[in-house]
Amino acid sequence: MDHASWRVRLRRWAVSGSGDVLGAGVLFGTDRVLTCAHVIRDPATGLRPDRVQVEFPLLQGLTRTPHRTATVAAGHWVPPFGKAQGDLAVLVLDDPAPLPSPVALHRTLDYRGATVLVDGFPEYRSGGQWLTGVCRGPGGEGDERVQIDLTGAGADSGQRLRGGFSGAGVREEGSDRLLGILAQADERGEHGYMIPAATVAKYFRRFAERYVTGPHAIPGHRVVSADAARTARPHGLQRTVTRWLNGDADAWDTEVLFIAEDDDRARQALYVVLNMADREQSPQLAVRPVGPGADAPPGGDSLLSRAGIAPRVGSIGLVLDLEGAALEDPAQPELREALAVLRHELRHAAGRRTTPRRRPAVAVLYADRSATEPAAAAKALGELAASGARLLLVVRSSTHGFTYALAEKLLPAERAAQWLQRIGTRVDALADTERSARRLFHRVEPHVVDPPVATGYAARAALWTVQLSNELRPLTGRGGPHLLEKLSYAEQAVDTYLLRAERAESELRAVLDEHLRLRGLLRDHLARLARRGLAEHPDAVGPYRAAQQLLLAGPCPLADAERAVTAFARVVRRLADAGGDP
Repeated sequence: MDHASWRVRLRRWAVSGSGDVLGAGVLFGTDRVLTCAHVIRDPATGLRPDRVQVEFPLLQGLTRTPHRTATVAAGHWVPPFGKAQGDLAVLVLDDPAPLPSPVALHRTLDYRGATVLVDGFPEYRSGGQWLTGVCRGPGGEGDERVQIDLTGAGADSGQRLRGGFSGAGVREEGSDRLLGILAQADERGEHGYMIPAATVAKYFRRFAERYVTGPHAIPGHRVVSADAARTARPHGLQRTVTRWLNGDADAWDTEVLFIAEDDDRARQALYVVLNMADREQSPQLAVRPVGPGADAPPGGDSLLSRAGIAPRVGSIGLVLDLEGAALEDPAQPELREALAVLRHELRHAAGRRTTPRRRPAVAVLYADRSATEPAAAAKALGELAASGARLLLVVRSSTHGFTYALAEKLLPAERAAQWLQRIGTRVDALADTERSARRLFHRVEPHVVDPPVATGYAARAALWTVQLSNELRPLTGRGGPHLLEKLSYAEQAVDTYLLRAERAESELRAVLDEHLRLRGLLRDHLARLARRGLAEHPDAVGPYRAAQQLLLAGPCPLADAERAVTAFARVVRRLADAGGDP
């Protein structure tokens, strides 16, 4: 790869001469430069400049460094916002570059453990500087980025990130693939954060169509709209999927999820949570680029996020939809490319994986509807698992031949017993949550009208565990596909009940906290008057007793109590201001 043609340096534009170095960028094609928005944004005003100078310092055989002027492409400006989100810009050169750039950004299923090279243009390094690092996984609180730890970093070594590296290309060592651009570094310059290809594609769809390669993590026909995800109601199965995506301690490398043929709600819930796990499709972060001076893009906090079942962005590696498709030599080009990339990356990364969380998560949809013969499909998926992939197998029916092969070939013999034990743990959590909610209800009910009601599902769920335990095969403790299907549906139901119980507990706690807050305010305002000897002032007695009556005498609407406390507070301020506050 010709590194000289795509590595560019950005300077502040000046009418004559050269301005200060702003940072780096990557040239695509003949006239597009990808960089960070903060590189070219004026730190004093927060606005982007009218023009930027783009230099090509590495081209050889020229008497002077060629340069071009550039402006921000329409619709391709996303300033930093939220929790380490955004910070991207695409520039358009006023004239074509001296040489076209051959590079493209590459989507990668799993960055963790990859050795990368970062090139930037720090001060007094006219030819730039290469640094080596290792990708460690999701970085930044928004999880749109990937953390990079520098190799041999240190203040004395010179191997550290500093001014001039923002916007620099991040290249995978050994493959020459461009994975993203550098966005930020820690104070000591030992750790950096890359904006990977999928995050770039999230914000700049048209740019991605031309300059981002590799399979999409989510097939196009399984992409959901951002609005659908933001308004989606939490579903129990999303808890299982989120635990698996996040690599939680009680999640297995190979999970099985049954979804009934006619259960459209469950199927949509699955697609929503998988989309939320993808950097490119994550609905709560998928926003339109904004112009200079505009407010930060909305975060779009969803019902799922508030329910605590939103997976980490970037935690899904790949979704393989096998409905009507063959695992071997599939006819669909997208599926064929995805399988080829998955197998290549599993071979390439075999030596660097150390924990389950460092293995790519692959959701396999409807292998029981695949064109591949059931035993062959189970064998192929088993080979993917043995090569290092973590699998979520979504199936529709326990009567299909694939589910028998799944139970016998892909899952450990003790899986049914383990699954029953995990459901039992969920039932215990459900019972604890409902007990806590009932205690809160008994504290709230005497004081607040129509408080939220605690749920009561735990006894029913506990009965299920007893019934299911009776279906385990004697001696072996194994269960066939029919039992696995029942366990899957039971876990989904228990998790749905647990979500409802947690919501009721949270609402009751919020009501109780608000009631106690109002009582505390009333007490504090009365104490303020008492310090001035005005507690029995005729103007204060009536408003105080009205608020006290609402808060202590019997159930009342919280809104009425808040209005009464506010009215008493106004009287207190007037009396205290008139006499001088002690």
